[in-house]
Amino acid sequence: MSLDPATFFHHAADEEKTTVYTQTPDGDLEPHDALLIAQTHRQRLFVTLETRRRYVTYTFLDDSSDEVELDFVQDYEEVEDLLEDAGLFGRHDGEVGILYHNLLFLLMNP
Repeated sequence: MSLDPATFFHHAADEEKTTVYTQTPDGDLEPHDALLIAQTHRQRLFVTLETRRRYVTYTFLDDSSDEVELDFVQDYEEVEDLLEDAGLFGRHDGEVGILYHNLLFLLMNP
């Protein structure tokens, strides 16, 4: 029995998920749930759960604040580089690494 994306997202740990908002042509905000799949000391890589998956990075601007820059990644090479950097830390330990359970869910539920 497989889980649908909404159920999986609901049960994911709070620190492993986010909601990204985009603006529609009408000016309304549209929410997109996203799962964390990789994290380094300076960046987090999320993948949206919408049918057309999108890669979103949160980049911490400096160590002294929680201010982040959000970016929809268009270049797959940038995604690969971030996955490679996070992979050097191994399995996610709460601060850095790859979240294999989220990545596997996304691969098994396109």
